[in-house]
Amino acid sequence: MRTAAIIFEGGPRAENPLQETLTGLRHAVTLDTVAKFCAAGLDQVVLATNHPALAEAAARLGARIFDTRGDRFHFGRSLVQAVRESGADAVIYLSGAALPLIGQEEIAWIRDALRRDEPTVVVNNVQSVDLVAWRPASRLERVDPPENDNILGWRLRDTGMERVLLPNSAAVNFDLDTPTDYLILALSGKGGPRAQAALRAAGWSDARLRAAADVLAAELPEVALIGRVGSAIMEHFNRNLPVRLRVFSEERGMKALGREAAGLVRSVVGDLIEDLGPERFFARLGETCDAAFFDTRVLFANRGRRVSEWDRFQSDLGNVEQIGDPFVRAFTRAALECPIPVVLGGHSVVAGGLWVLADRAIALRGGPMRF
Repeated sequence: MRTAAIIFEGGPRAENPLQETLTGLRHAVTLDTVAKFCAAGLDQVVLATNHPALAEAAARLGARIFDTRGDRFHFGRSLVQAVRESGADAVIYLSGAALPLIGQEEIAWIRDALRRDEPTVVVNNVQSVDLVAWRPASRLERVDPPENDNILGWRLRDTGMERVLLPNSAAVNFDLDTPTDYLILALSGKGGPRAQAALRAAGWSDARLRAAADVLAAELPEVALIGRVGSAIMEHFNRNLPVRLRVFSEERGMKALGREAAGLVRSVVGDLIEDLGPERFFARLGETCDAAFFDTRVLFANRGRRVSEWDRFQSDLGNVEQIGDPFVRAFTRAALECPIPVVLGGHSVVAGGLWVLADRAIALRGGPMRF
């Protein structure tokens, strides 16, 4: 069985210093991922990119380059062509910033799963995938090429393939999208050497994150999880840590279901913040919890609200004066002034990133909770 890993990492040129930093971090993570797959003994590792410097660095590691430069890039059609050119029987697809903690154990598990007799598609997540692996590779020819990778697993499954889920772990749940995700990666000390070096160079403060993460290792702390919270992360906490969770879960799948794009997101927590005001909301939160992890993207999309990437990311970093949107600025300032540490970010802060922090807390406590 000839197996190829196909990694997509591209996009427009950075337009501001924050984007430049994030692009550099993504490229560092991508190169670490390329190195891992090259070390796994696959028949081929392909990097699809429109960034020449990244392509040169990946080629030096042993990757074959699929050039995506052009005016009309389409993810699905580019993936079909990359798969054809690879000549592989089985494919492992992921984006450059997906699964920075993936290791040889997970790669070997995926390869074993693809050796099943029946046509098989392996995904790390049912709703919105970060990694999709499938055999036979030619089955991709049967699907309508998707605009992005979120529904790739579903479309392959709809061709009659058996879907297999990777076992839950930090390595298969954690991906990188926001500045907070990168801070979590830095705090973990894991990933690869290129990523850790780039994270140190970024110089972002992790004080709030570290304070909240340390709370997770305490005895019976009260911790709020707000946003797109799934059952898997709650189960991980309940099995391993003596933490009392206060969970406010809303709008899971809002992107994959098209609710955000259509302006259909509705958040009870968001309405409460609007009614109380951010200051009173966080004052109440500080009275009931020892730390909070807040997936702000639900709030920022509530009732059709549109918040720029710049303001979202500056909010994550706590850079209040850099935020243009008055509501986001007031919300972020109130979060920073809350008497407990509040971690702001995207989905990962209540999902894969929180899983990484939970594992850190388990290690600090000397192992899982005993019953």
